[in-house]
Amino acid sequence: MTTEQLKEYLTTAVAIAKEVGPAFTDGFWRTGQFAASSDFASSEKMGNGADCVTEVDRFIEKTIFSRIRKIYPEHKFVGEETTAENGDDYKVTDAPTWVVDPVDGTNNFVHHFPYTGVSIALTINKEPVMGVIYLPVLDELYTAARGQGAFMNGMPLPIIRSPALTTPSSLADCMILSEHGHTRTEEVMGPRLASFTRLLLDKKLGGGCVQNLRITGATCPDLTMVAKGVADVCWELGPHAWDFAAGVVILTEAGGAVFDGAGWWGKDIPEAERTPKPLNIWNRKILAIRYIPDLPGRPGSGREIQKKLAKEVLEIVGDLEYAPDGLH
Repeated sequence: MTTEQLKEYLTTAVAIAKEVGPAFTDGFWRTGQFAASSDFASSEKMGNGADCVTEVDRFIEKTIFSRIRKIYPEHKFVGEETTAENGDDYKVTDAPTWVVDPVDGTNNFVHHFPYTGVSIALTINKEPVMGVIYLPVLDELYTAARGQGAFMNGMPLPIIRSPALTTPSSLADCMILSEHGHTRTEEVMGPRLASFTRLLLDKKLGGGCVQNLRITGATCPDLTMVAKGVADVCWELGPHAWDFAAGVVILTEAGGAVFDGAGWWGKDIPEAERTPKPLNIWNRKILAIRYIPDLPGRPGSGREIQKKLAKEVLEIVGDLEYAPDGLH
């Protein structure tokens, strides 16, 4: 894959994201083609009201895939809505694969909460190499391709830079983003809320004493905020590849770092093995840290601080079991 090919893929994704933008905003405001409630047609997707799908989701995903198939008929496709309807037994291969979430943050979308958008990523050899996240209501377009930097509306990321972008010394200096997910059983919510509690607890009580914990309702906007530098950490268990594949490229090209989000709390792990592991986007667990500038006279210290913060998070959050996306 050449640099020119990556640029071509990125140009294609940007054009398609912009094309579906008007349909997205029509659905958000219930105007135009989605003015009638019968055309909007929100419905449950996973058997409970906490996870829903709309005709806007289906329309946008169908439009995106049809456009890409005309240009790259040999490529493969993974989308949130087609996977939800047809099952998750698709084969994950090394072939170029477009991974799409037509409306990330559908619950935000149906409640007119603006942190919602379109996510388009391309994976090659099962790794994301190009990502576009478009938040039409906020008019924010995030773009990135491996080795080519990350941008918001053409401005290099992170938007917040030194000296305004400070270097946190611990979690106590950090804003953390996370999500509660749509599974509302005691078996899932109990451990998840316990992890949130430990993140917030005073250090004297064994917690991380984070400055604040935010739940916005959508993974894509979460990762764009970390890429911008307006949030320090994003930790989530349970999102799918289409929720964060594009965001991973945008964040890492903005100087951020991503790790496996499986927490260590309650696990018998030797100290020598308590090292943050690389992220696998198909395993549904992510820990993301924003760009951190090097300390004066200490080249590479920013990367070391990212790993230190990642370890602090993993020490006090738990883990939940999720089946990986696709067949491997």
